[in-house]
Parts: sequence; structure tokens; C-alpha cells
Amino acid sequence: MTRKLLAMDLDGTAVKDDYSMEESTIDAIRTAQASGHVTAFVSGRRDIDMLSINEQQWAVDYHILNNGGKIIRCKDKAVIRNEYISKEVCNKMIRFALEHGLQLHILSGLLWQVTRMTDSTLQYAKTLGVIPVRVDGSEKIDLDHIEGFMATADWKQVADFIDEEVPELVYVHSEPGTIDIMNAGISKSGGIKELSELLDIPLEDTIAVGNYYNDIDMIRKAGTGIAVANSVDEAKLAADYVTENDNEHGAIAEIIEKMLKGDFDHERKISAGHR
Repeated sequence: MTRKLLAMDLDGTAVKDDYSMEESTIDAIRTAQASGHVTAFVSGRRDIDMLSINEQQWAVDYHILNNGGKIIRCKDKAVIRNEYISKEVCNKMIRFALEHGLQLHILSGLLWQVTRMTDSTLQYAKTLGVIPVRVDGSEKIDLDHIEGFMATADWKQVADFIDEEVPELVYVHSEPGTIDIMNAGISKSGGIKELSELLDIPLEDTIAVGNYYNDIDMIRKAGTGIAVANSVDEAKLAADYVTENDNEHGAIAEIIEKMLKGDFDHERKISAGHR
């Protein structure tokens, strides 16, 4: 059995719909770590969004956040990679949102600002225990340290603006009605590749687990791509393996059990005719 990097999406994958993890999932992660494997959460979430998972977020070895733009080592919470959006592009995005009365979430670490407040944003903020700061001008924003944006209420107008006017940025649909916005070239698969190189784990020994459209690229590019049972059909089609269990019923524990048996070792996959 070779040393693996197990990179797990969070929402709809490693956590239940109430943002908690089953004890069986945490126990399985600990067993994988004790066996020499490396575990990571790979997510479009920002630091502020991780608050909904509370201390369970530190059960893994690494966080790959911001859709691959930020890597955190959990044992000491050290940031080992963080890519900011340029000041010029940030100013362009924020001015567009303010001039058109659109909501844009501005995110950097635990700092959360919005150009327009909505009831749904306030409701989500209450689950985190943090209320975002409403801004009405870019002079109140640290434009040198913005990690990314998010659009919810007005995502379509923001997405159209990026398509037409901001080639420096890309966006992905992280859930219905929500887009995560980051520098062009940033991706979950890129974050996994960078961490695997840092750890000297060959890409063929990486396992990426997800459930949604923004997970398909990493599922395809990892050594082993896995879709949980509740995944969208497109993710299942891209995967080497689809779990029997969903995110509410131990999908991660199922994966780790198979991993520890060597089911996802490269040599075994070749003999079985996969990839």
C-alpha cells in the first residue's frame, strides 16, 4: 500500500448537510493518518466559511481553500500558499458592484465584507457567528490582500461582467445560485497537485473526492477520482469509483476503508483496467 494524499471536498462530501462530520468519518481520518497517509479538505470555502465546521475542520492535515488558491497546514495553522487578486482587478470588480448596486462578497482570511446586504446573507452570517461589514467605497477595503470574491444574489450579472471585462478572473459554481471568483489558473486540481509536490507524493497516488460540478476537474485529474453517492451525474461519470454511501451516511469512511486495503493503489488500478 503506497502513501496517499486523500483530498476531500467538504459540502455534500465530507460533511453532512448540517455542516457536521460523523464520528465515524473523523475516526476513519485518524486511522488513515496513523497509517501514514495525508488528508486534506479541498474546498471553495474561505477561512470565514470554515467557522461553520468549528473545531472539526482541523481533523485533517491540510486545508486547500479558495478553490486551490490557499493552502494551510493544520497542525500549526501555517499558511504555506496564498494567492491574492491584483489591486487593479479588485478595484475594478468592487467599483462595478457598487456602481450597479450589486452584491459582491469580498474575502480575505477571516475578513468578510459585502457591497450590499441581503436577508439570506444575514441568515448565513448568523450560522457562522460573524456579520460581514458593508462597504460603500473601495477606500475602505485593503485592496492588496483580497483572496477572492463570491457572488450570490446577483451572481449572473457579476458572472457576465467577468466574462466580458475581466479576463484575469475565473469563476465556478460551488452550489446553485453561488459563484466563487478567483484568479485565472486557480483550481482545486491545481491545489492538490501543488500540495502533492510539496509532500513528494506522486500525482498517481492522490485521491480526490467530490460531489458537485466544481469537483469534476479534480476528480478527472487526480490519480484516483471518486464521487460520493449523492453526486451529480456528471461527477459520477468522471469518477473511477462511486461510493455506495452518501455524505450523510459514511461515504468518507467507506473510501478510507478501501484505501487502507490498497484498492486505490496505482498498480491495482492498472491490473483492473482503469485509466
